[in-house]
Amino acid sequence: MSETYEIYTSNGLILEVDKNTNQIIFDKREDGREVGKYTQEYSKALFEAHNIKQNSPYKDYKPQYLDPNLYTGQSSTLLEFKDWQSIYLKDPIKGAIAPWTKAEKAYYKSLKTKRERYKYLVIRSGIRSVVIDIPYEAIGAVDEKGNVDPKYEKLYRIVDDNKHNLRSSLFHNEWGMAAGILGDYKYLANDMFQNGFNARFIQATILYIQLSGGSSILDKPHLLGAIYGYADIAVGSGLVGVHKNPLREQEIKTLAKTLKPDEFGMLPFIDEIMGVDWVIDYNKYRIARDEFGSMYKALRSDIVEGKIKDPRDIDSTYESRREFDHHRGGYYNGMVNAYGYDIPNDRSEESAQLRIDSMILT
Repeated sequence: MSETYEIYTSNGLILEVDKNTNQIIFDKREDGREVGKYTQEYSKALFEAHNIKQNSPYKDYKPQYLDPNLYTGQSSTLLEFKDWQSIYLKDPIKGAIAPWTKAEKAYYKSLKTKRERYKYLVIRSGIRSVVIDIPYEAIGAVDEKGNVDPKYEKLYRIVDDNKHNLRSSLFHNEWGMAAGILGDYKYLANDMFQNGFNARFIQATILYIQLSGGSSILDKPHLLGAIYGYADIAVGSGLVGVHKNPLREQEIKTLAKTLKPDEFGMLPFIDEIMGVDWVIDYNKYRIARDEFGSMYKALRSDIVEGKIKDPRDIDSTYESRREFDHHRGGYYNGMVNAYGYDIPNDRSEESAQLRIDSMILT
């Protein structure tokens, strides 16, 4: 029996590779469909995706786990655990999560041009492009008059040509974010139809509101459409991983009717004014478990139908959260993207290429 080594897929599956031939040992397809047409290209993509993960600057990141138990003669994280517990068992208190510091506000207000402020807000948001490398110097490369910095004109043209990319919701969003980073904020939060990167989408939505001053196609007299839309679609419906909360929905809709953009047409401190939301997102650390949002949509459907409770509900219990986790585990096992199976020959070239490119992107 030949020796093997392991590689990891973007959603955490382990694939065996023959050391002698360097060929991936795919699982046998139970549907009997023939494979081989796409094997070489698909294998190359799986190796590329593995290498991206292995070379990530976050490869060795380890989350901090807080243990609420007390052990004799050992230090405890009980107090830290209780501090966090007091936050996550209810809606976050405004200013409790990533607040603007006095120094940040002072620096932001010292910036005298819209372009400088735009760049600062993008950098502070933490959003980075994953479809094309955008240097820090190129952020906000398009000024308020639409002029492109000549040094980054080629980069801008590539992004501009792709910002309407409709191959999938995932590509539509990511090229849109690249356009927004460069200076075209209108494309920041493009499409939530088949997108499982909920936290990233909400992050982009809040940045859009900051940069646009809350304006959108939903605008009406004395109504900022982007803020109203966030309240109605996300908070009011529980979409994109946000907790459905009728009271918070009304509070944000009131803000949409009363807030005024600053002299640059922006709302830089909207995250502080509006507060933040707990967002459920199963794509975490280095594993993309719900790339297209199928798992969250199924769980949300169960919540709407009364089969389970949202763990963020104020009246949720230990037992109801365990039941939610049980459903989540079932959906994960049933919906996991089976990268361990080779792409069948009868799949169209366009469909096969989209699967390959989407895997690398996630």
